[in-house]
Amino acid sequence: MSCHAFCDEAGFSLEEIKAAAADGRLLTMEIECSRVCNFRCPYCYQDAETHNELTLDEIKALVLQARDLGAQGIIILGGEPMIYPHIFEVIEYICESGMKVELFTNGSNITAENAQRLADLDVKVVLKLNSRNPEVQNKLCGIPNAHAIISSAFGNLKSAGYGDGGKPMAASSIISALNYDELEEMWNWLRDQRIDPYFEMITPQGGAVENDWVYEDPKKVEELFEKFAESDRKRFGVDWKPQPPLAGERCMRHQFSCYVDAVGNVMPCVGVDIPVGNIREKPLKQVLAESEVIQDLRNHLQEIKGPCAECPEKEGCYGCRGAAYQMTGDYLASDPLCWKNIDKQHEIDRLPIAAEGLIPQQAPMQMVESLLFLGERRALVQTVVGESNLFLDEDGNLEEVAYIEMVAQAAALFNGFRTRHRDEDPAGFLLGAKGFTFHGNVQAGDRLVVEATKDTGFGAFSIVNGRVLRGEECMAEGQIKIYHEEASA
Repeated sequence: MSCHAFCDEAGFSLEEIKAAAADGRLLTMEIECSRVCNFRCPYCYQDAETHNELTLDEIKALVLQARDLGAQGIIILGGEPMIYPHIFEVIEYICESGMKVELFTNGSNITAENAQRLADLDVKVVLKLNSRNPEVQNKLCGIPNAHAIISSAFGNLKSAGYGDGGKPMAASSIISALNYDELEEMWNWLRDQRIDPYFEMITPQGGAVENDWVYEDPKKVEELFEKFAESDRKRFGVDWKPQPPLAGERCMRHQFSCYVDAVGNVMPCVGVDIPVGNIREKPLKQVLAESEVIQDLRNHLQEIKGPCAECPEKEGCYGCRGAAYQMTGDYLASDPLCWKNIDKQHEIDRLPIAAEGLIPQQAPMQMVESLLFLGERRALVQTVVGESNLFLDEDGNLEEVAYIEMVAQAAALFNGFRTRHRDEDPAGFLLGAKGFTFHGNVQAGDRLVVEATKDTGFGAFSIVNGRVLRGEECMAEGQIKIYHEEASA
């Protein structure tokens, strides 16, 4: 499924987007009613069906929360929405709540009757259309009859008034090595029928990681975007500047939108698949307000790192945050797939990243080696206990105080990595520890992972829960209180 959302050219100005970001409001929300899908697209970000999915009542409550935060539209993703049994109840409820609906579908169950129902509800339908060649379409959808399903849906939607009949419609296409040569012609064919082409680069996640044959070189993608732009200027009077990852549009959804999956996890988007909270545990407004990841992305002009931070187009472009996160482990890194960054890969940091220079401790006091993972208020840090470790007792076991120091240094590495692009050297101090329990002995040569999770923060003060793991075994766990000058940023 595509990750396209409403963008400024599709209804919101850059000024509206900035205002929404500054006020903590939404302009749209993406929702996944179910992950169940009958297609097996080789590039899809979904990897499994889910259980314990949101109930219809929970979805309705979520819709109202989004509306109360200012959302003017809801984008319905999947899975395949049109095989979700309550899809029309959801659509009708959204419409009754005063919002627009944009529905992404692979065409399944788009009968003539359902196409007309969608048209009567003024739903913008975004139909998967990766190719007009049956063989290519089927391969990119992972089933042998995809072309027939999509073609039938296309005809039914057109008969219901979509496209040149005036009802809003788009075609969602990934840019792949398989369909590259036909996309310029397909772009114009869609424009001629008043169907918006949603053509986008593939985000390297899910199935796309294993199926690298789907990718096209970013430089060739740039050439294709230029052809689209030239055609739009000359034939259709539409003027836009090419930038990744969407042809003809900006992708700045993190400024004004969010994504809620089928079990209630709130994420910045399907590419930045970091759960920042769950609507079953906290209201959507609270989840968004408390999320450091969301705030970082909304403050992109100050927080994006690397070449993208120096790009003259950065006010209206930050590449694909999904590609940045999936390829580097850092949602604030520069986009490695942007054609402007092809020769700047050495300037883009990737996890795991060494702790040296990111924490104040140096040998022999340095207790952590590298940052493995960065999430919402959570980091995983790796270390190997060396023979010369100062905290080994006479029996060769790690002293208990060392575990507390490891958690503190893991928290410092988390903070140091997040703020390393700023022209400052923030101070940090371990103020205390409590509730630590110790479950076994660690010796020289043991490989450990330290999990540090920020629990609460009060200005520059933070409470951090920590665990020290050896494989699946928890060796120590407890809580520390720390001071960081940048903790409230």
